[in-house]
Formats: sequence, structure tokens, C-alpha cells
Amino acid sequence: MDNEARSVAPDRQKQLQNKVKEYRADLASLKEQLQKARSSTSDFESGRAELGLGMDYASSSSAQRDRMLSATAKLEQSDERLKQGKQLLAETEDLGAGILQNLHSQRETIVRSRDTLHGADDNITKARKILSSMSKRMLQNKLIMFGIIGTLLAAIILIIYFKTK
Repeated sequence: MDNEARSVAPDRQKQLQNKVKEYRADLASLKEQLQKARSSTSDFESGRAELGLGMDYASSSSAQRDRMLSATAKLEQSDERLKQGKQLLAETEDLGAGILQNLHSQRETIVRSRDTLHGADDNITKARKILSSMSKRMLQNKLIMFGIIGTLLAAIILIIYFKTK
């Protein structure tokens, strides 16, 4: 649950980590109460002897019953807190799984976009090369055309010159 709380968005992360701390504190107190309850049951025989030394059996039984009801109530509250904690943990796990799936789909989208961009870049490079070669051919054609025009003009001028002479 702690790992899940660390992996959520920063705005919810502190809130979830505080809840995790609360649950840990509750768990520690419940363990402590359980140890006390276990130690008290192991001292049951000695406690019984103490009760018989001057206390009335009915009043001691009533006090024990009250303590037992109080302990049962505390255990029920603790059990409810644990159930809520488990429910929150399940919700957090579902949220984390949803976030991971979303991140995975976003990663796939980015990878596809990158591949498409590389393809477009390759096409642009090819187009640039083709335009460059077309430009060179156009320049060559212009030079040839000017050469032919110049030759024709020179020939016309020579013909006119020789005819007028």
C-alpha cells in the first residue's frame, strides 16, 4: 500500500501516505493490545486467585465482563478500520493499475508518433534531394538554351553580315 501511495500523483500522494501512517499506527496499537490480552489470559489463574482475596465474585465478574465488552468493542472498531484500510488499498491498487495502463497506452502513442515523424523526416530528405537535382537540371537546361540562342543569334548575324556585303 505504501508503494502504491508513492506512485500516485503528488497532490494525492501526501494524503495517502498520511493514511498509511495512520493505519500503521493503528496496527501497532492493535498488536500491542493483542499482546496485552494474551498476557492477561496467561495470567488468568493468578488473576482468579487475586479476585478471591477480598473481592466479591459478582462484582469482579461484572468488572471482567465490562472490560471484555470494552475490549470487544475496541476490536470491532479496529476490525472496521482494517476493513476500511483494505478497501482503500484495493481502490488504490485499482487506481494504480489504471494509471499504469494509461501510461502504457501513452507510451505506445508516443512511440508510434516518433516512428511516423522519422518516416516523414526520411520523406522530406528524399524530396529535398529530388528538388536539388531538379534545380541542377533546370540550370543545365537554361545554360544549354542560352547557348543555342547565342549560337543562333551569331549565325543570323553572320548570315546578315555576309548577305549585306
